[in-house]
Amino acid sequence: MDVAQAIARRRTVRAFGQEPISRQSLTSLVEAARCAPSAANLQPLEYVAVDDPALCQEVFDCLKWAAYTHPVGTPGPGQRPTAYLVVCVRPEYKALTGAAYDLGAALMSAMLLAVAEGLASCWLKSINAPRLAELLNVSAGLEVDSVLALGHPAEEPVIVDLAPEAKGREVIKYWRDEQGRQVVPKRALKSILHWQRHGE
Repeated sequence: MDVAQAIARRRTVRAFGQEPISRQSLTSLVEAARCAPSAANLQPLEYVAVDDPALCQEVFDCLKWAAYTHPVGTPGPGQRPTAYLVVCVRPEYKALTGAAYDLGAALMSAMLLAVAEGLASCWLKSINAPRLAELLNVSAGLEVDSVLALGHPAEEPVIVDLAPEAKGREVIKYWRDEQGRQVVPKRALKSILHWQRHGE
């Protein structure tokens, strides 16, 4: 699979098969994140990899899923992630503009590699960070920022184009269709790509 294929196939998945993920794969995902660009090369991110089933359940209990389709979008028993990367950031850098870019670059690198390895992911920011920090013994020099949920995909979300004239928050909400698939509206390419000057 090449990079373009991985980008096209990467979707946010909220239903997972229950096969375990190897530690080699989890390590590779963190290596991909480590190699991502970092503003001023400050490298403020660290990761706690969780693959113990009992601990995975406790991490799951700290997460909120799919606000637009709640409770349908929350993975049920037998559909939950089999591993997590809990993303931590040094607080002295969190206030800097670059930290947000670091997070995006690092996690997208990990998510694309996950696709290439036949895995699926869901990046969650709606989390109980204090509880996760306590649960995972995160040091005082770090803050829990977000969680990357991982597993083998048990669903295939699809994307559809928004009409160019679509406005407002309602039209960007993802939904479940008659087959139970998650449908995610995206702005059409022709509505965001301009040649030489905006509007052309």
